Amino acid sequence: MLSYADYLMIVSLPDAIVKEISRFKRASVNCIGHFEGMHSTAHIAITHQTRCKPFLVQPAIVQMERRLCTMPPFKLQIKGFNYLSHGHAAKTIVAAIEINPQTDKWFRLLTGQMGIKVKNFVPHIVIAANIPVPTFNKLWLNFKDREFTEAFTVNSLTILHRDTYVEYCEWKVYKELIFGNPLAAF
Repeated sequence: MLSYADYLMIVSLPDAIVKEISRFKRASVNCIGHFEGMHSTAHIAITHQTRCKPFLVQPAIVQMERRLCTMPPFKLQIKGFNYLSHGHAAKTIVAAIEINPQTDKWFRLLTGQMGIKVKNFVPHIVIAANIPVPTFNKLWLNFKDREFTEAFTVNSLTILHRDTYVEYCEWKVYKELIFGNPLAAF
């Protein structure tokens, strides 16, 4: 049993989109060299909870599952690329999720049903994370006018976990919470 665990709650993407994002990451490596997260699997991160006691979190996840099974699946649209700033030193290039009133409402419902407060949440898919501004400026030229449009339906929330105090511990799937599945409550 883990003494402390980290939990990462994500929206997993269809295989075709994961492959396409991986292709963008490989092309980025060809342009700027190695960068943090270049081998990570594409996803939409909702929240990251650190140093949690599993005996407290596991019952909370069961309650979360009961609430999330009442949520409808939702269709998301990827529309082009954007970037996030990390102060003046670094930026992250992302595939942008189209935000409209329905999308905003669905994500607010999701985080509300999860029972976790998420401040200033902007759904996105990371391409190149936390790269220095001069490197970003070089790479952004390849993305700023590029077309990328894909649609997919979100059917579940994936909860990953790892031991907090084990160095280089990999994330493992803890549980998949299915939306619109009334049988999950039993």
